[in-house]
Amino acid sequence: MREVLYANILTIIGQLITFYSSTRKQKNQILIFQIVAMAVMSCGSLLLKGYSAIVMDAVAILRNLFSIFSINFKGLPIFFIVLSLILGYLFNNMGFIGYLPMIANVGQSIFVLNKNTTTRQLQLVFAFTSLCWGIYNVSIKSYAGAAFDFANMTSFLYNALKNKEKEN
Repeated sequence: MREVLYANILTIIGQLITFYSSTRKQKNQILIFQIVAMAVMSCGSLLLKGYSAIVMDAVAILRNLFSIFSINFKGLPIFFIVLSLILGYLFNNMGFIGYLPMIANVGQSIFVLNKNTTTRQLQLVFAFTSLCWGIYNVSIKSYAGAAFDFANMTSFLYNALKNKEKEN
């Protein structure tokens, strides 16, 4: 029972970090806080034996590091998309709902690894990601995680709209 409590505490901490990342105005800042959040939440997933979430988080952390350090080569987005698809398929044990984290990861790979992605576009893709994870968390009865996912989605959308107003 302690594992469930500790895992939920780690999830809440990770989700708060994700929420904070939504308020950042620079792409690299968003990605750094996303890495920290995913690492914290992966520790919680490990306690609950949520291996598919850990695998998708590991791919996302690696992808974000590549983007932060401007490591780029031809086919890099395809590499991360294929890696997400293969690992998502191998570790999925929930049918269609189990593919939502993989879909989110593929969507992020397309935008995070694109040097021309704006902060606003990144905020919109993270809103979509939060929606995918929110639905996934509701289905596995992780209601605290889902509540934070939907709050983060709202925050990312709000800040993306706010950034649009500043651009105009």
